[in-house]
Amino acid sequence: MKTFLIVLFGFFLGATLTALFSPSVVSWYFDPPTAIGVSCKEAVVWGINAYQKMVMIGGAFGLIAGIALAIIFRKKKVVVTQAP
Repeated sequence: MKTFLIVLFGFFLGATLTALFSPSVVSWYFDPPTAIGVSCKEAVVWGINAYQKMVMIGGAFGLIAGIALAIIFRKKKVVVTQAP
């Protein structure tokens, strides 16, 4: 179980870092090296920034829902008393 949680944490860390840094990479890639009549850079940057914002909002909602479910379904500690 511990290995699974570490792998899951790594997956979500990688997905989060990709969502954070992908706009700069994509906007750099779509920046034409020469001046042309039509450039898609502004549209691409806007779309990727909107995507990045939605990923962060979705991650926050997922985090809050996960915490709420963990609180609801956590195991209660059973107090065992010994008879004298």
